[in-house]
Amino acid sequence: MGWKTVIIGSEAKVSLSLNKLKITIGNEFQNVPLGDIDTVIFSHNRVIITIPLLSALVENNINIIICDEKNDPIGIFQPFNGHSLVFKRLNAQINWKLTRKKKLWKRIIELKIQSEIDALILEKRQVKVIEQLKVYRESVYTDDQTNREAASARMYFTEMFGDDFTRDIPSIQNYALNYGYKILASYISRCIASRGLITQLGIHHIGESNPFNLTYDFIEPLRAIIDLWVIESITDTFNAPLKQELIGILNYRVYVKDKWMRLNDAIEDIVDSYIAYLDERSNEVLFIDLSKGMKVD
Repeated sequence: MGWKTVIIGSEAKVSLSLNKLKITIGNEFQNVPLGDIDTVIFSHNRVIITIPLLSALVENNINIIICDEKNDPIGIFQPFNGHSLVFKRLNAQINWKLTRKKKLWKRIIELKIQSEIDALILEKRQVKVIEQLKVYRESVYTDDQTNREAASARMYFTEMFGDDFTRDIPSIQNYALNYGYKILASYISRCIASRGLITQLGIHHIGESNPFNLTYDFIEPLRAIIDLWVIESITDTFNAPLKQELIGILNYRVYVKDKWMRLNDAIEDIVDSYIAYLDERSNEVLFIDLSKGMKVD
């Protein structure tokens, strides 16, 4: 599996050459072996992409993200045949037991609140808020019937970003948060599709017009990773260089089950553990121990 994130951020022609991604800008070109690539982000509105290259990217299960003229992610490519047993996997997904889905959602919310606690501790925020979040974490019921997720999120965001901050106001911080969440969501969606499942069929989110219900179920414990980056990196602007830096977060190292690994690899393992739990093949649910922070190579 590749590990590089390739960003096409200027006017260019991008094509396939001897199983390599060829980037041509003016009279100069650069080749990147497809085997080294994990994600390609097309972040300029004057990029020419050839069909053979798109086909090769899809065949190699490389994550493809398309941005608009503001460099915001607006879409992803997913293969039709990402798994050799598509019908079998889809049938299994449709028949996941309701009790299993509710228990996993409970665990996901517990892990999300724990990640918020870890983020606040790393940022040296108020102890009384952290202690209240611990109370919320310990009182999550099956399927989060008392909505501890929302209660903890309100307290967490106020403590992390300030008393006047809410997620529904236009601000540089919210813009950066949404951008980062989209990057994570695109990668999670790729993982789901490559395992023969569909992102539309969630375990908790059930929006009829949302094509990424399962993605947004699985993303919840990972959001605090983006929150930490934003609070440490964003003040009054979120320009193209900062966007490229945020995209690179997929290559940060995080701590999962007694070892450090790249975030993109950690997401793969975490998604696999969720699916194995829902398939009743395992009771282990993996998570990132954010209390140890993140490492940048």
